[in-house]
Amino acid sequence: MSHTQLIKDTLNILDLNIHFEENCLTKEKYKGQICLIYKGTLLYKPEECPHCLCVVPSRIIRWGTTTVRLLLNDVSEYRTYLELKKQRFKCKSCQRTFVADTSVAEKYCFISQKVRWSVIARLKENTSMTEIARQKNISTSSVYRVMKRFYRPLNPFKQTLPKVLCFDEFKSVRHVTSAMSFIMMDGQSHALLDIVENRRLPYLERYFSRFSLATREAVQLIVIDMYAPYVSLVKKLFPNAQLIIDRFHIVQHIGRTFLNHRVKETTARLKGTSHTQRGLGKKLKRYWKLLQKEEAKLNYEKRVWRASFKDYLTESEIVDRLLSACPNLRQGYQLYQDILYAVKKRDQSLFEDCLNREVSGLPETYTTTLRTFKKFLPQIQNALHYSYSNGPLECLNNHIKVLKRNAYGFRSFYNFKLRIMIRHGKTFLTK
Repeated sequence: MSHTQLIKDTLNILDLNIHFEENCLTKEKYKGQICLIYKGTLLYKPEECPHCLCVVPSRIIRWGTTTVRLLLNDVSEYRTYLELKKQRFKCKSCQRTFVADTSVAEKYCFISQKVRWSVIARLKENTSMTEIARQKNISTSSVYRVMKRFYRPLNPFKQTLPKVLCFDEFKSVRHVTSAMSFIMMDGQSHALLDIVENRRLPYLERYFSRFSLATREAVQLIVIDMYAPYVSLVKKLFPNAQLIIDRFHIVQHIGRTFLNHRVKETTARLKGTSHTQRGLGKKLKRYWKLLQKEEAKLNYEKRVWRASFKDYLTESEIVDRLLSACPNLRQGYQLYQDILYAVKKRDQSLFEDCLNREVSGLPETYTTTLRTFKKFLPQIQNALHYSYSNGPLECLNNHIKVLKRNAYGFRSFYNFKLRIMIRHGKTFLTK
């Protein structure tokens, strides 16, 4: 193997017109650190003039050289450059000059194509733009330029909508017209479809109106949370779609209601005058997680020493003792656990029975929660009948939060959306 070919294999260079001499590698201090500098020569006979398209070889003559320094991928943890001596040419027909071209880097660009492709690969990971720039020894602005140069989000209006859609929202960037942005997913394949800057009803109506009526009529099920504008949107633009309230939000709603009830009872006990009442308040505060836990998941067998009770107790025994001392809290706890069980077992009759229970002795928040459930009862019945949920979409939202946190936030909504689509959605790669 020749010396030139060995260096080309090391640097992953495919240009046949680049040649290296025997002592072409040096170590120099460049931009504040020790770098590897490979010195090569680019020379070939041009077939035509790029200006006047003259194809007569005798009319194109050599006209000196110019030297450029191109950034390559690191070699042995050293920042690496290719100092390329390019041949210049002059065309006698148009009296203009031009420089030999190479596939290592684009014209007027000093970052090699291999470095740019390496940046493209790193954009698919949960890595900040600044960290990618540091790894590849380029500026953060260059990383953004590479992302916008090579990636484009797919046009959602040129695609058909799936039969099952999942709607949700998330906090995107500060400089958007709405506090929350809208996100949409395929409920069957769990593929991210699109991200819309604003989740308000007029904005979403204009967005979905761009889809044809036949495309919107093909949608059969839409999974949402208890956000009222989504209901209006679906009724207006999706005539054949049935709404499903996400089961997670049903459980979350009643769970927060019981949590507020428990906090209210705890505060009242802690402010009590007797030592017994204050001790009960401390126990309610310490073992609040057991009260929020699903009753079937409580441990009924393993006894552990509980300092607050000065006894060996299981988790279920702790809950029983706390509720025995708080009859009002027991009523709310029973309603909370029955709704959890009804949602888990998809029992519509039990769920409707919970909605019709007498809650006059409980805080007003229970009445508000049950009224909300009655308002969305047809959608909740669909949730108990179908297996679709927003679970995959909530998981994606967590990944988006991690990406946003690792990047220390984004200013541009387009950049944030493009980065999410590269990492989790669908894009097309330009050349």
